[in-house]
Amino acid sequence: MDGTGILKIGVSRFLYGKGVIQQLPDEILRYGSKAFMVGGKTTLPLVRGLVDTQMREKKIAVVWVIMDEPNSVDFAKRLAADAGKEKAEVIVAIGGGKCMDLCKVFSDLAGLPLITVPTSVATCAGASAVSIMYTKEEGRYDCSIPKEKEVDSVLADLDIIGKSPKRLFASGIMDSIAKLPEIVNGRKEMDYPEVTIYKYMAYANSRFIYKFLTENGLKVYQNPEADERLLTDLVLINLIITSMVSGFSSGSDQLAVAHGLYDGTRMFFPEESKGALHGEIVAVGILMQMRFNGDPEEEYQNILSMMKEMNMPTKLKNIGVEPTEGNVAKLREYNIMKNNIVHEDDLKRLNLAFQEII
Repeated sequence: MDGTGILKIGVSRFLYGKGVIQQLPDEILRYGSKAFMVGGKTTLPLVRGLVDTQMREKKIAVVWVIMDEPNSVDFAKRLAADAGKEKAEVIVAIGGGKCMDLCKVFSDLAGLPLITVPTSVATCAGASAVSIMYTKEEGRYDCSIPKEKEVDSVLADLDIIGKSPKRLFASGIMDSIAKLPEIVNGRKEMDYPEVTIYKYMAYANSRFIYKFLTENGLKVYQNPEADERLLTDLVLINLIITSMVSGFSSGSDQLAVAHGLYDGTRMFFPEESKGALHGEIVAVGILMQMRFNGDPEEEYQNILSMMKEMNMPTKLKNIGVEPTEGNVAKLREYNIMKNNIVHEDDLKRLNLAFQEII
């Protein structure tokens, strides 16, 4: 260690509550009067319909851009060039994780502040300081890019999020649950000073996330708007606390079998897995990770049962990947490389973990 460390954890401002989207125009004005708004084909029109009148009343000029291709570095560069031509002063990302990741790279390239408006709980990307990017041509996993600084503002509207599809709730819940088994990764000792302060802080936060979501996740999934407090707390956990775990993990030696499966699936099987959400692929990876960790059978069955109740995939074939010997070998070798698995016992545990999802 060279004595210098940089942690990017949290966001400058996190606004949440029912109807908070109405504060977007004033939030934009904190940074400038011309906004470059990027979002999905469903989410961008939804938010535009809620704030367009206010934008005009407050004399905020807006460029609206539909995200209609993978979040590639090339796309981010083109958006940065367009924002420069338009003399934009602030970027607003609306929708899911891929839009958030695209706009984080875009904002760094353009040197502009970034506001994110996540429209579901399936995107801690709105508050994290890293972007997962894909290739322009095929949408394959390409690289991870750290952000220069934290996101400037996040607006999480409970009315919008509460009405999002149940599938997105399930995906977000399982993606956050994954943090604990991934941080533990088979270790018997997780106390400080046996592990680094970074890993311990990631572990402490991920334990609370795991406990809350395994106890309350199904309740919110089944009826998101029935209990406003539970919905609010789940939004905070998924959209900000989970991103903090990612921030601390960037300073630790985290091994992630579950997210290793995700990256490998998107790299080798982008077309086959196109219909699967990020959290759905990670959920299949959780079953691998728990077997790799040697977690108690009762705990494993609890997670498996929860996944089934939320109609989540549990096998490779459920995420579009045929479990042939060749396909499994590709994913296995990628996971070994990605996570630097070298010890014979770990390789045996990884083989057993893959058997769980075939």
